Parts: sequence; structure tokens; C-alpha cells
Amino acid sequence: MNYDLLIIGAGPAGFSASIYASRYKIKHAIIGEITGGLMAEAHKVCNFPSEVEINGFDLAMKMKAHVDSFGTETIAQKVTAVEKAADHFVVKTAGGKEFTAKTILLATGTIHRHLDLADEGRLRGKGISYCATCDAMFFKNKVTAVIGGGNSALTAALYLAEVAEKVYLIVRKDQFKGEVVWIDSVRSNPKIEVIFNTNVVGLEGTEKLEAIKLSQPYQGSDALAVSGLFIEIGSHPDTSWLEALSLEVDGAGYLKVKGDQATNRVGVWAAGDITNGSNGLHQIVTACSEGAVAAAGIFQYLQQNK
Repeated sequence: MNYDLLIIGAGPAGFSASIYASRYKIKHAIIGEITGGLMAEAHKVCNFPSEVEINGFDLAMKMKAHVDSFGTETIAQKVTAVEKAADHFVVKTAGGKEFTAKTILLATGTIHRHLDLADEGRLRGKGISYCATCDAMFFKNKVTAVIGGGNSALTAALYLAEVAEKVYLIVRKDQFKGEVVWIDSVRSNPKIEVIFNTNVVGLEGTEKLEAIKLSQPYQGSDALAVSGLFIEIGSHPDTSWLEALSLEVDGAGYLKVKGDQATNRVGVWAAGDITNGSNGLHQIVTACSEGAVAAAGIFQYLQQNK
């Protein structure tokens, strides 16, 4: 199937770009494995214009509904490769499908960082989680822990505190790095106990997680008995599958983009958390903005290359 544009990624950047592409009458489709991307995992979004407070999944569904109102085709598959072929690009998916397009917009965002501990993979889904919104209810009235010091860790701890018996918030440095409103909420929550200057260095449990080992003793012990550990130590750009395009990245692996969100490869744009744009402010609102800018740049390119 041939398109003028294929948007890879079904998060805020991809949705925003699609809305603008539809208004520009660009023949396009969205390919994305997870509707909403990491946005859909957010417990609360309180800084998106028009929404005083909204669940991330609900915001994703509202954006998807806007996209659907134009009759836009969405393909729920994971993209595994993008290759240049003559005057078009070939997009390959994990399901064995191939699609072609004149232009590509990369909006795949970021993926969760792992602790890279020996038993992390084995215990994933058995006490180890990367999404409090998804899994918190499995730990009702249980003792849990969150590791991280940014907004995702703070909000995860607050959400868990609504259902869990107790939440240890383990911060690897000596202070938080999130927004003041979340920090104040954590500090005033009696269910949350904060442990600074500490890392999780080991996991214990056979059939499921039973305890976490700490880098230094806390209250006389280097281990905490917990039923769940939520790993919220940030994310990194999902670019490892794009090697065939030889795209320029910065020192942290984010795609370098120009003012119109174009990459160094003609015909390829990027928007959202995968880029080094917006002064490094990776937010839903900036992802939407970059998606809109990219769609405008792509429209101009297609007009000039009819």
C-alpha cells in the first residue's frame, strides 16, 4: 500500500501530526503498537491545556477519537525497520507486513530504562513493574517500593499509596528532581517513606519478588521485604531499530532535528520525545507541538516534490 506519509508512533506527537496531516489532505496512516505510548501510563496529567486533571489513558483516547474523526487509518503493529528504496521508503512490521511511503515521521518516543539486575527479567510481571497505572491494583494492601526521583516516580508512589499498605520511595541521589507540587504531595503522604542516596542492587524471590537488596543499610538492614518494585528511573529514545537510515543523534541518542522537525535524511522527520527538540523539555504538549510542526514541513515538502 502506498502513502504520501507514514507516521510511526501512536502517541501525542503522532496523533497531533495526523490531525494536521488530515487537514492538509495528506494521504497517510499511523502505525503504532501501543495507543498513546507512555502517555497512556500516566496516572495523572495536570499540565495539558484544557485539562485540569486527566488520566493519561483517557487523554490518549480523546486524541485517538480526534484522529478517528477524519477516518484516518491506524495500523496496530510494531515497526521493526525502515529502509530507503529508490524514491520511497519501505516500512516493515513484526507481523511481516510491508508498507511504502514518500515520507516518514518518526514519533516512537522513549522506552523505560531498566535496572539491568540479574533477575529483573525473570521477575517482570511477578513483582517487577514499569507501570504503576497498569499494575498498582495487583498490590492492594501490600508493601511496595518505587525507585526513581523524577515526576514519574513521584506520581507512581502517590498512585500506589492509594491502594498499597505502604510505599518506599527509593531515590538514588540526595534530592528529588520532579515538580514541586508532586514533591510536596509525596512528603505529606503518611503511606510513603522516602529513602535517599540509595540504589536497588539486587532482587530476591523464587516464584515472585519477596525483597529488594539496597546499596546501603536502611534502619539496620540492607534488604526491604516488598511484594512489588516499580522501576521509574527514566527512559531513553527508541532508535536502535533505525540504523539503516543513518540518522544523526546527539550524545544521549536523541534524533537531531531542524526547525521543521526534519532529520538529516531527506524525507524523514521526527517529533516528540525521540528528538532533541523543544530544548529537551519532553512533555505531552511539546510532543503535540513538534508533531504539528513536522506535518507542516512534510506538507511543504510534498507540495514541492509532486
